[in-house]
Amino acid sequence: MTIIFISGYAFAQEPEKTFTVAVKQNIKKYNALSNRAYEKGDVEHGQFLFDTLVNNQLVGTKFEDYTLKKISGGKLKLSTIKKPILLQTYSSWCVLNKGEIPALNKLARKYYKDLKIVVVFWDRKQAAKSLASQFNSNIEVCYANENYKKDESVVATLKYAIGFLTSYYLDENLKVVSIKKGAPAQTPKKTPIKEAIKVNYDIYNESLSDLLLKSDSRKETLATH
Repeated sequence: MTIIFISGYAFAQEPEKTFTVAVKQNIKKYNALSNRAYEKGDVEHGQFLFDTLVNNQLVGTKFEDYTLKKISGGKLKLSTIKKPILLQTYSSWCVLNKGEIPALNKLARKYYKDLKIVVVFWDRKQAAKSLASQFNSNIEVCYANENYKKDESVVATLKYAIGFLTSYYLDENLKVVSIKKGAPAQTPKKTPIKEAIKVNYDIYNESLSDLLLKSDSRKETLATH
């Protein structure tokens, strides 16, 4: 079954396919197989299926140029950022991993010249406000909800098709470089806060360093042609 799943994906990938189209074409088969895996308690295979979907179908696709509502007021159109993006999605009712926000704040300060971190809460503005205040000024905190008509597309694709707790790593042209699902680390409540921050920081930092490296490599390739 796994072999069929992988080979079935192999022929569907197209160089200029958009992220939304790729999701629509592959999500039904992925859900059927992953649901079966998780029903059997096979978490490892479930993760393998998600990674296969991402690496064979979603990486390299063009992310939608979503316009997001900012907690601070106004709107943010992704194409105006002009640098690699970490788009991190949450819901206010989900307990965030211990040390995760401080780790993101630290990373935002480190990479603010070369990268933009955008946090999206799948909530109405009021529900997201209290958590939004914990992020520093280098992070743009936004919100989207199915009750807002203009949010229907972003909610349907990112929240419901892929999942509400997901990290999207995009290059400066909004091409998908990587996608990670779930909390970056599972830190027990008794973990000292400094240790929890370091664990989250190290995991995010590895992915962000890889994103920036790939982005720089693309620039060098274009410069030589």
